[in-house]
Amino acid sequence: MEIIDGRQFLFCRVDRGEDLLKSIIKAIEDTKLSTGVVVSGVGSLLKARIHMVSSNDFPPKDDFLDFEGPLEIVSLQGIIADGQPHLHISIVNRDFKSFSGHLEEGCLILSICEVAIAKVDDPKVIRTVFPGTKVGKLIRLSP
Repeated sequence: MEIIDGRQFLFCRVDRGEDLLKSIIKAIEDTKLSTGVVVSGVGSLLKARIHMVSSNDFPPKDDFLDFEGPLEIVSLQGIIADGQPHLHISIVNRDFKSFSGHLEEGCLILSICEVAIAKVDDPKVIRTVFPGTKVGKLIRLSP
């Protein structure tokens, strides 16, 4: 992995065999990024693991799905609040079937993945949890 840390953007190149989510978390930690927006992520995967909601309950139940590659990353986006990423990914397989959901550990890079993160100085946001659930909500951090 290589991190290119600019004034307004952070670029992260994730290499073959590396875990995409773990690499993004490491880039966030290494650069001490608190608030940001993942605006782009492109590349390919050996395999993928995502989760998606499987009920209308609140909090919703989650289904975890695993896919074998080769897979192409169509999009990757999300929000970083208080240094913690909440990311969604869309992937497509060789049969042109697409799948989308919450990015999980276990997405291993096939050739390369390039991620662009916009740094946000203001407002600073954090994610708190709805009482009695694991569902997070963004709130502005007081100045």
